[in-house]
Amino acid sequence: MEKLVFHELNGNINEINESEITTEPWVEPENEPTAESLCGIDQRQKVVSTNQLPYIAICKLYMKATNGRTYVGSGWLVSEDKLYTAGHCVFNHRSGGWKENIIVIPAKSGLSEPYGRYEAISLAATEGWVDNKSTRYDMGAIKLNTPVPFKDFIIPSIEDSNYGEICGYPGDRDNGLFQYRMTDNLIKTSGRFQYYADTFGGQSGGALLKNRAVAIGIHNYGGCPNKSSDLYESFIKEVADW
Repeated sequence: MEKLVFHELNGNINEINESEITTEPWVEPENEPTAESLCGIDQRQKVVSTNQLPYIAICKLYMKATNGRTYVGSGWLVSEDKLYTAGHCVFNHRSGGWKENIIVIPAKSGLSEPYGRYEAISLAATEGWVDNKSTRYDMGAIKLNTPVPFKDFIIPSIEDSNYGEICGYPGDRDNGLFQYRMTDNLIKTSGRFQYYADTFGGQSGGALLKNRAVAIGIHNYGGCPNKSSDLYESFIKEVADW
């Protein structure tokens, strides 16, 4: 369940049409998709400046699937060429399996892309997600074709916390071009953090932050409570050794 499965992209870059985006709601099977993840009054705050941690390391993802559609997601850099994201951002049972192409844009803020764009060259997801659709193990990672030009990364940590911040690129605000953040109390159950911080489709893969430089989970589901899978030792080590 915990072990990673790796997938090399074939190098045939398929064009991604950013004007035709499919925003998927990701909720638990027993939830109504329309409930998604806005839990009452929307209290998300727009991130205006992305030139420092943690926002410099949070990435916008454009993802081309084998069904021909373009999806959006979020991720967060843990090194100069690796980032964490949700498992369903790299391997999606609904859209045909492994994504064919992923564009990664660190610190995107509206039309501004201060550090440029990067292509994914290799993908990883847990066996639990790929083989069993386990929501607890809906976790993945991406390796980039070239290193980013900065050294400010989010530190993955195996910690619990009673309070946290969710940040990513929700598709329902500003066409998904800006980061939004929100803090809330956390409840830990069965390897997952639950919270009522508002999120939306496109924010899957975003960081659950304990503080500005440390993340303790990967956001992957809405449904109020919304959810992140917590990090564990072998996931952190396998990605680091990749």
